[in-house]
Amino acid sequence: MDNTATAMQVKDPVCGMTVSPEMSAGKYDFKDKTYYFCSASCLKKFEQNPESYLQPTIKPVINTSENVEYTCPMHPQIVQIGPGTCPICGMALEPKVVSLDDKPDAELANMTRRFWVCLVLTLPVFALAMLEMLPSFSQIISPQISLWIQFIFTLPVVLWGGFPFFERGFASIK
Repeated sequence: MDNTATAMQVKDPVCGMTVSPEMSAGKYDFKDKTYYFCSASCLKKFEQNPESYLQPTIKPVINTSENVEYTCPMHPQIVQIGPGTCPICGMALEPKVVSLDDKPDAELANMTRRFWVCLVLTLPVFALAMLEMLPSFSQIISPQISLWIQFIFTLPVVLWGGFPFFERGFASIK
């Protein structure tokens, strides 16, 4: 008999209940180790197939949006089941636990697309603003036409490209 087991609590390998060896309902020696049980039925189950209770069972956790907690990176007190947006700042909620599902992030894809479109629309505005510094440029394109071209290219950058930021700003005002 293991003398150290009597001075502490052990776990019943069948049901997982904590058992005091001196108060156990039974014990069973298997592969040079003594196991203690909370009840005679647990002892009987163990005697019939000890290996099945000693092998670790790994149950995979399937993370779906229905059972995953999401939180706001800026407001950790905001927690909900499933994806969504923060009611305080409007940011997309992030999963609290990292999963092995490597799905593309829809918000990242959306913002990346906005970035590249806005970059393409901003380059002519930048070029016109720099070219206006050349002394003879006003003879090629008048300053009023240059401003209108810049306005036309800048308008979608500000409104469409900046929409998510405006939306979050309005959500934080609520």
